[in-house]
Amino acid sequence: MASITKLPSGAYRVQIRRKGRYASETFFRRDDAHRWARQAETRVNQGLAPNKSSVSRLQTFGDLIDLHITDMCEVGKPPRC
Repeated sequence: MASITKLPSGAYRVQIRRKGRYASETFFRRDDAHRWARQAETRVNQGLAPNKSSVSRLQTFGDLIDLHITDMCEVGKPPRC
């Protein structure tokens, strides 16, 4: 079962411990934290790694910038030019 803790910054930390695996992530929205926890627990039950981080798939600096722009748009803060 996942443990979700609200941090002093207002963000939420999610920690899961399942079948000898541990994973944690931090989110700004509680709904995102719950969604990630469910997905991570499902992945562990299937015998996969608990967290499939989007950062681990980055290969270039441009990929990192694209990820940042996508994240900012998702939280309602479009990037400024």
